[in-house]
Amino acid sequence: MNIDLLGYRQKVGMGQVQVANVLGISHEEVCIYEQKPETVPMGLLEKWLGIFGLDIATAISASTPPLKGIDPGTPYAELYHKLNLLNQYIDASHPVGKLDIPTPPATPHDLKKQLKLYKQKPNLALTGGFDAGKSHLANALLGSKNLPVGYQPATRVITFVRHVEDRPEWFKQDVLVFDENFWLKDESGKPIIDLLLLDDKERCEQYCLQAGNFHILQKYGVHGSNDDVAAHAAVVYIDSPLLKACNLIDLPGYSDQPNEVSKDVEKATSAAQIADILLYASPAKGHINGQDMIRLGGLLRLLPAPETECNNFPTLGNFFIVATHADPSISDHQLKEISDKASKRFYKNLSETVLERRREKTNRAITEAEVRERFFTFWSERPDRCQHLFDELTNILGDSLPQARICRIEREMKAIKEDNTKKYTSLIDTYNTSIADIEAQNAQRSQLSVLTENESVRQQENKLKRDNVRKNIDKLKKNTRIDFQKYTEELLNVDAVEQIIRQKYDDKKEAQEYLAGYLVEKLQNELENLMKENSEKFRTELDTFFQGYPEAEFNGYKSGEHTNSKNFRFDWEASVMGAVAGLSSFGALAAWAISFGNLGGYILVAKFVSFLSALGVGFGFSGGTAGIMTLVAAIGGPIVLGIGLSVTIGLAVTNLWSSWTESWQKHLAKKVVKYFDKQSVCEQFLKVIDKFWQDTSDGFEKVADVVEGDWNKYLDHQREIISPTIESKDCIEKIIEILKVNRDFFAGIPWSNIKYQC
Repeated sequence: MNIDLLGYRQKVGMGQVQVANVLGISHEEVCIYEQKPETVPMGLLEKWLGIFGLDIATAISASTPPLKGIDPGTPYAELYHKLNLLNQYIDASHPVGKLDIPTPPATPHDLKKQLKLYKQKPNLALTGGFDAGKSHLANALLGSKNLPVGYQPATRVITFVRHVEDRPEWFKQDVLVFDENFWLKDESGKPIIDLLLLDDKERCEQYCLQAGNFHILQKYGVHGSNDDVAAHAAVVYIDSPLLKACNLIDLPGYSDQPNEVSKDVEKATSAAQIADILLYASPAKGHINGQDMIRLGGLLRLLPAPETECNNFPTLGNFFIVATHADPSISDHQLKEISDKASKRFYKNLSETVLERRREKTNRAITEAEVRERFFTFWSERPDRCQHLFDELTNILGDSLPQARICRIEREMKAIKEDNTKKYTSLIDTYNTSIADIEAQNAQRSQLSVLTENESVRQQENKLKRDNVRKNIDKLKKNTRIDFQKYTEELLNVDAVEQIIRQKYDDKKEAQEYLAGYLVEKLQNELENLMKENSEKFRTELDTFFQGYPEAEFNGYKSGEHTNSKNFRFDWEASVMGAVAGLSSFGALAAWAISFGNLGGYILVAKFVSFLSALGVGFGFSGGTAGIMTLVAAIGGPIVLGIGLSVTIGLAVTNLWSSWTESWQKHLAKKVVKYFDKQSVCEQFLKVIDKFWQDTSDGFEKVADVVEGDWNKYLDHQREIISPTIESKDCIEKIIEILKVNRDFFAGIPWSNIKYQC
């Protein structure tokens, strides 16, 4: 390390003898170390720098030029060019009036809003423990020194780092710091992180705490200064090659306290949900401890799977575990051994749960060797300890991820163009028939007459059906609780835990460190299984309820019976899609919504694509598969338990040999079971179950209200267009005119595929 110990000493006016006395070493050793600072042992160096009021990270940052940041190129240049041309096509399209019909199809304006989502760069999120050196790593990737670093917990805000070319024209500063109210909130009051808001001038001005140069970030973005200011996040604009291919998100560190409850943890957890690529930093010494392991399980559950979009995407290619602080005191052999052991532990603890779910989702075998490939090292002064990480990130950001994202967008654009053209064509045919076909008109009037006469009966039946749905939700909630409690009793008893220890852990310390996290993983995995199983049962209930609208029978008369095939039909699917997409909490409705066969026609409905993205659902329309919903997605984040994830708390190693009459495995099992019982772990999971089904109930009521409202609009519209008056005919002709313009717009979308093999 090229740390100028001599310069620091001279700056404070100390002599070599003074330094030697403070450090407890000889004057000669001080002289030698000042000439060769790279030979100073790490512990001594930390103490030495403390004399000058410095820590290691600050000294390294000040004494060495930044690494050349990674340069993935401009992988989205062609995509952005096509999106800009499409924007011009939209702007040049002939404006038409509002289509005043029930559940109207998408419009050019809806497509324009969707293009803003397509222009968003992927998010590279850096997370990990409070002392893992994330900001130092971020600066190295950026090739800058703009993010504050420190040996103690530094970052206290979510820091969004964007390229200067992404800075809005109205914002002239480098840094903007804002409070939590900047974000929209879900029904639980948790912030919804939406980077599109960073371009909203009015919102930024309203919730801005400070704006200015990079000193603002040092002043308000780190612990120890202005902690009384309720800063939540900051956006930073930097000219870095990395940012041509992604946004970088530097998250506050996870607390080292066992309860994992702090404002920093809440911020890190909320922002991690928008990560497209995740870098988890953990110091090389003590790499991937018990707390790291349980965090990694939750984070991996949230991470999208580009493998489902593109066969060429590497397995787990957007997941990086980085051994930071890989300093020269650790030999190359030791460093390799550290990563080998950590990856082996990771695979052992998570293979049965989150990795198995990833296998199901991607239809790929995830082997221990493939997991090992996701472990990297970092020490900024040793390029050989950074290069593999930099090279792999460059490949993922510059090639693999752009290919997957572009393949996804092209599938969506194909669906948008084809499905909306078909929908407009079908509506045009229906309205034309309504004008020209006397028999069809009579059938419509007959149908409406029956529907109107029986509307009060339908409403009563609808009320009974809604009551039945509520009762079934309560029943499913009760069953989920009972089944989970039964599983917990089977898992968390002394004999079962002892058996797990004997099967999985040969080493006492490893068992002590990782057993609690493994058990929590097992509980979470079983809860997801139960949620999925009961959500499947709920799907049938919902299908029956909502399909009752277009297929309702009144006194033996079935709506649509004896009518022309082009007769008007209530589009309950579109109504449901718009309603579900507008929810902030889904519960079992999430699994139901993504079960619809062809979702292409709904991409532009109420940001439905954003809803599906939040659930980690790929858009493989041609395959007819929607993906696998996880509990984490449905409840809006990983389950954060208030338990000591490393049960060394209250389980000192010496205690494991306190009894000569039983094995250490039995003794540890007793301690763990007692500890989990004391922490009321089962009860904490039951709260999650209760919230899941409460979200389901609340969401169902809101969706049912929306669909009922759309049904009434449908009836009103039918009355309007079947009236044998000139006004009715004029109304239909105006509707047809608008439909034709929009049909031609979608049919004429100028889009040719970028040459990628998906």
